[in-house]
Order: sequence, then C-alpha cells, then structure tokens
Amino acid sequence: MKAWQKGILIALAVLVWGGGLPARAAMPEDVRERLSERQLANAEMMALLWMRTAAEYRALCYQGYNMALAAVDRALANPRRSGKPLAIVLDCDETVTDNTPAMARSAADGNGRYTSLWWRDTVHAAESGAMPGATEFLQKVHQKGVAIFYVTNRYSAVNYDATVENLKALGFPSVDREHLLLMEDTKTSDKQPRFDAIAADYDVVVYMGDNAGDLPLRTKGMNLKARNAAIDAAKDDFGTLYVVFPNPAYGAWISALAKDYLTMDPGDRSDFYRANLLRGIPAKDE
Repeated sequence: MKAWQKGILIALAVLVWGGGLPARAAMPEDVRERLSERQLANAEMMALLWMRTAAEYRALCYQGYNMALAAVDRALANPRRSGKPLAIVLDCDETVTDNTPAMARSAADGNGRYTSLWWRDTVHAAESGAMPGATEFLQKVHQKGVAIFYVTNRYSAVNYDATVENLKALGFPSVDREHLLLMEDTKTSDKQPRFDAIAADYDVVVYMGDNAGDLPLRTKGMNLKARNAAIDAAKDDFGTLYVVFPNPAYGAWISALAKDYLTMDPGDRSDFYRANLLRGIPAKDE
C-alpha cells in the first residue's frame, strides 16, 4: 500500500471513529486532496445507490411522467385554452436521461467531483440511458401533437452533436435545433431566457426537471432561504404545472448550502455536514 493510501485510511478511520480529522498542517497536501475527493465520493454513494437500486426511485419517475401526461390531457380537453400551440418544457439530465452509471463509476473510484472535463467525456460517450418510463412518456406526448422542448445546460458548442446522437438513440422525439435548446453561453446557466422564448409562441402545459432552475421560478443565484421561499410561493403548481424528479446526488441545492463546498478542507466539510444536518434542531440537554 502506498504512503498516501495509508494516510487516507488513517484519516478516514479517525473521522469514522469520532476523533475528527487531523489538522491541515499535520496532513500532507496530496493526502489532504485525495481525502477530500474520497470524502466527496462517499457523500454521494448513498444517493447514487438509492437512485440506481430503489423501487421508490422508479416509482417517482413513473409518477412524474403520469402527472405530466395528465396535465397534457387536461390542456387538450380544455375548450378555453389559448390559441397558441401546446408544449411541454423539460430538462434532460436526471429528468429523462440517466447519468447515474457514470456517476457511480466515478464515486466507486473515489472521485467526488463532476468536473467540466469529466462531464464532457461523459456526454461525448453518448451512453446516458433513459429514465424509467421516459421514452414512452415522450412518445405519447409527441403522438398527441404537443411540442416537446428540451432545455438543458449541456454546453452547446462542445456537446450538441453528442447529445443529439444520445437522445435519438433512446427513441426521444423532436430532437432537432428547434426543440433541443442547450446552453449557448458559459457565463450564465440561467434557463429563464429560453423559457421566455418558448412561452412567447407556445402555451406551456408543464415544466419538468430535477432542479429548481429547471422551472420558471427565477431561483438562479438565490440562497437556501430564498430558494425554499420561492418553492413555497408556488406550492399550488407542483404536480400540475411543475413536475420535479428526485436528485440527491448533485444540483443547485448544494451550492445554495455553500458555494465553496467542493473546495472545503475535509475537516471543515465534516463540520459542515453535521451543522447542516442539525440545522433547526434544538440541541439536546446535557
């Protein structure tokens, strides 16, 4: 066993058995960085295990598509709907495409960061699967004559062709320049301008995603408290206009907790986990 591997095992043992992590000064920098990666990977493992194995996760996917299809049918049957053509707007990753195999491999290898290079390689492999029920849902919506818009923050300049290849291979309809709207500018990942452009010409029946930013709630850049307030304000629209899919593995919810989450010292991150787990819970009487 290499020295750095021994260092990580010792540090993890200290962490697991309650003694806290060694001080930064007492830990070689390369060991600290590898420990940080392993800590991030470990934090993702239970989320990914649930997404990849739990019957409940599959049930929530089916439930989401059923609710969205019901919203489409209600709109089609509504004699008082606007004269605009109907449309649905949805995210791709962890909304209709499943990237958990790639994330699971990364976590199992001890890599806890989804870097831009890692993501580019993942997208270019064009191996994302369809989430349970996604292909059938999208085909039914297409057959009903309702437009489908994929609004994803995959970066268009490097990921468009691979995304088209992947989505078409999964049997998804309406995969073309008009309906597949990727992020064009890396300076902003805000989807609102794309939402506004679609809504100018279509009556959007339902928005679907795994992140608050996949909905037209203008949560981009909000902190934790503001994001929750925005969701509470729109509570009557969930399950009808908005359909949300579970994703405990990654998302804006993490950066809303702490923007420096990925670069924290492992000891600080351990304290961060505890502090946020116990947020709002009164301390036990000693």
